[in-house]
Amino acid sequence: MTGSRVGLISQLRPWASKQFFQHHCAAHKLELSIYHAFEIFPFMQHLDKNINSLHKFYMSHAVKRKASLAQTSEALNLVFYELKRIYRIRWVASEVSALDVIRKSYYLLLTNLENIKSPSSGFDDESKATASGLLKTLQNVRYYSLHLFLMDILKLLEFESLQFQRAKGTFIGLQECHTNLIHSLETLKTNNGPRIVDFLASCKCRRVLGTADGYPQLEYHSGCHTRDLSYSNFAFPSGPGSSDPTERFELKQPGSAADRSLRNRLFDASGRGSVVDMGAYPALDEIRSRIIDSIIDQLRNYFPEDDYSIFNVLNPVLLPNAETLHTVFTYSSRIIPLARRFGMEDDSSESETEDHLSDSDSRDADASERATERTISGQFGLLLKSLITSHSVDFCAYKGKGPVKFWSHFLETRTVEWLPRIKNLIMVVLTLPISSAEAERGFSIYKHIAYDRRTRLAPKTLEHLLRIRINGPPLMKFKPDIYVNDWLKKHWRSDAPGGQRQKESNVDEENKDSDSDLLSGLF
Repeated sequence: MTGSRVGLISQLRPWASKQFFQHHCAAHKLELSIYHAFEIFPFMQHLDKNINSLHKFYMSHAVKRKASLAQTSEALNLVFYELKRIYRIRWVASEVSALDVIRKSYYLLLTNLENIKSPSSGFDDESKATASGLLKTLQNVRYYSLHLFLMDILKLLEFESLQFQRAKGTFIGLQECHTNLIHSLETLKTNNGPRIVDFLASCKCRRVLGTADGYPQLEYHSGCHTRDLSYSNFAFPSGPGSSDPTERFELKQPGSAADRSLRNRLFDASGRGSVVDMGAYPALDEIRSRIIDSIIDQLRNYFPEDDYSIFNVLNPVLLPNAETLHTVFTYSSRIIPLARRFGMEDDSSESETEDHLSDSDSRDADASERATERTISGQFGLLLKSLITSHSVDFCAYKGKGPVKFWSHFLETRTVEWLPRIKNLIMVVLTLPISSAEAERGFSIYKHIAYDRRTRLAPKTLEHLLRIRINGPPLMKFKPDIYVNDWLKKHWRSDAPGGQRQKESNVDEENKDSDSDLLSGLF
């Protein structure tokens, strides 16, 4: 689509009279930045591999293991969630959903994996070996802390991704959201996110109090700290609503390097399973700053500083108000870089004429106003002055409802006098798509309508169904009476004598509407 040689823009550019605004899908750029930020860390690859191994173990040709998990959830009075896998490139919401399902089902997974690996479980040796490896990984406190930390990061990125995917998304105000995202990520270097905070508050950590007879004296304490994630073991709670009141499982710190190497050799020699060892995950304090720095570097690489700042001039929150009315024309000059980007900049002759008139002592008000109307910045200034003074109520009411609602309202208001150049510029900015999510959403809807059993749908019928599904009003506003009555008059009636078509003798003139009137009355 955006290739430099064979992309769509490259093919259309020789035929276009004006410059194209070329940009890659913002949601995809965000996904690429996340992918490249994580690919340099081996432990992130291990985490993805473990999540996909859990999904494969329970959801891929594993009817018996899935049924066992459902039975365990029923016995523990816990909600059963379908496990999901992580894909290489997918929307952030998909990754967050896969991680969140495991977080919600953590105690359930620990219990079921322990049951499967027991000698009397009735499962084959391969399933028992894989369950044992998965259980060891889930009982690693460093894996679980990384899991929660990653969720806190992706939740922030998910919000921006959803902003990109909105059907009415716009570039206006995008730079401010991106700046806030980077600031929020910076705070995670030193402050814990909500999921790690909840985990530390709900669990008990084991600390060494001293030694007696050569053995360490251990005791569990509540109110754990971040440093305990690197040095302490944790008693994992059974969770609310569970019928098991005991804390059966302990999330442990990995053992020594020699022990980890021995476990790896024994596990690999068995030839069973594909689960990484507990020692694959470093302590959270050692990696949290490195992960955040890598994400921020990639975000700045894919979204350069001030990449969308030229659109901020149309942000309603930043517009002058009645108290700063004297700064309208100074503020309106900020529209020039945006107009230049879309080939709507002022001609040099017009700018020189305006400067000459502004310096002349003999200029009159009408000539000055005409010169102002000839420039894009002058038209923007006159528009803002009109909105602030003549439409003050709507200006204040819609200022906080977002750029699309704000400008769309005044574009549809007939009492607003729009000059052509500034109107065209604002309409271009509002209609410019920031991502391809809406087009991909249309293909998904197409697959829901034209599936294997509906292959004979006519193209016109398919177009109508897609148009109603994508752009149509909600189902509650559908009025079926007119359509049903028309169908009953034009089709065979099962209750007619002998199966014949029932004819109406007395038909009102108002019921003889054309097909166009019928379609217009459906909604």
